[in-house]
Amino acid sequence: MKWRRNLRLSIRALAASKLRTLLSAAGVAVGISSVVVLLGAGAGAERAVQESLEQLGHNLLVINPSRIESSALRGEGAEGTTLRVEDWRALSRDVAGVLRTAPVVERPLLAQWGGDAVSVRVLGTTEAFARARNFSVAAGRFLDSHDEAQRSRVAVVGPVVVESLFRGESPIGEVVTINGVPFRIIGVTRKKGVYDGGNEDELVLIPVTTAMRRLVNVDYLTRIYVQTVSEEVSDGVQASIAAALRERHAIPANRPDDFHILDQEATIRARRRAGGSLSRYVPWLSALALVLGGVGLLAVSLMSVRERYAEIGLRLAVGALPRDVLAQFLIEALLVSSLGGFVGILVGSCGIFIGAALTRWPMELRADAVFYPLALSVGLAIAFGVVPAFRAARLDPIEALKSH
Repeated sequence: MKWRRNLRLSIRALAASKLRTLLSAAGVAVGISSVVVLLGAGAGAERAVQESLEQLGHNLLVINPSRIESSALRGEGAEGTTLRVEDWRALSRDVAGVLRTAPVVERPLLAQWGGDAVSVRVLGTTEAFARARNFSVAAGRFLDSHDEAQRSRVAVVGPVVVESLFRGESPIGEVVTINGVPFRIIGVTRKKGVYDGGNEDELVLIPVTTAMRRLVNVDYLTRIYVQTVSEEVSDGVQASIAAALRERHAIPANRPDDFHILDQEATIRARRRAGGSLSRYVPWLSALALVLGGVGLLAVSLMSVRERYAEIGLRLAVGALPRDVLAQFLIEALLVSSLGGFVGILVGSCGIFIGAALTRWPMELRADAVFYPLALSVGLAIAFGVVPAFRAARLDPIEALKSH
C-alpha cells in the first residue's frame, strides 16, 4: 500500500540524515518537556490545596481571642482570655447557619509513659472537633459527650505520640501522665501530617472540661472552631458571630473587637488564586518553547526539501502523484515530532520526580501531562510540517531535476 511505501521512504530519509533528525526532535523535546513539567507543577499545587482543605475541614471559621499587648513598642503580648465556654455554647445555639462548633483549650505539655517522655500539644475539645477538623480514629474511639460531662481523664493520641512513647505498639488502655495527671488512652487518630507549621499527628486530645478544670485550671478557651452548613453562608455566619460576640462581651461601638475570625477556606482559596495569577504567565513560556521547537522543525524540513529536489523530481517523473510526496514529507514531520514528543515526555517526567524529591514544591505526574503533550507534538508536526510538504508536492519535476 502507498502509505506503507511512504512510511518506508520517510524512515530511510530520516535515517540518512541522523544529525538533522536529532536536532529537529531535540527542539520539539525541549518544548514538550517544559509543558510536562508545568502541567505536573500545576497538578501538584492543586493537589496540595485540596489536601489542605481535607486536613483543615470544609466551611470552617476559626475564632481566636485578641492578644493582650504587654509592650506596644516591641509588639509583645500574652494569650487572650476573652473567649469563654458560654460564648461557644451561645454560638452553637443562637447563630443560624452553624453546623457544629468545637471549643479548644491548647497547651504544649510533656507526656510521660514508663521511662520515656515526649513534648506534645494537648487539646481539650469535644466530640464535634473530629468532624469539624476531619479527624478520624485508626484504633479505639474518639471523645464523646459522656467524657465531657464526667470530666473523664481519657485521651486520644496521634501517631507520632504512639511511635515516640510506645514504639508503634498499641497504646489502647495504657495510662499516660500529662502534667502530673494520669490519662487512659482510648483512641489513636489516623495520620494527617503537617498543616500551617504544626504537626497534626503529635496531638493529645482530651475532654475540654477535663483540660480546663483538672489539667491547666483556666476558665477561657484558646479558640473556637465553627463549621457552617455551606460555603455560601460563611460570610453571613461570620458577620452574625462577630455581632453576637460583641454583644456578649459588651464592646462599645467605638472599640475594636477583642477577638478575630479567620475563614480558613477563604485563606486557602486566596493562596490558590495567588498561585493561579503566577501560573497564568507560565504557559506562555511553554508556548514560546513549543513555537521555537516548531520553527526549528519547519526550518529543517524546508532545508530537507531543498536538498532533495532531485529525489522529489525523480519520484514525480516516474509517476508519483503530488499527494504521495505530500504524504511522505508529512509522515517525516510526524515521525520527527513524535520522537521529540516521546523524549520530551520522558525528560519532563524525570524532571517532575527529581523536582519533587529535591524541592518542597509539590509535583504530580498525571495522565493529561502525558497525552496532552503527545497531542501537541502531533499538532506541531501538522502545523509546521505542512508548509514544507506542500512546497515539495508542488515542485515541477523537470525544474527539480534541472536544479540538481
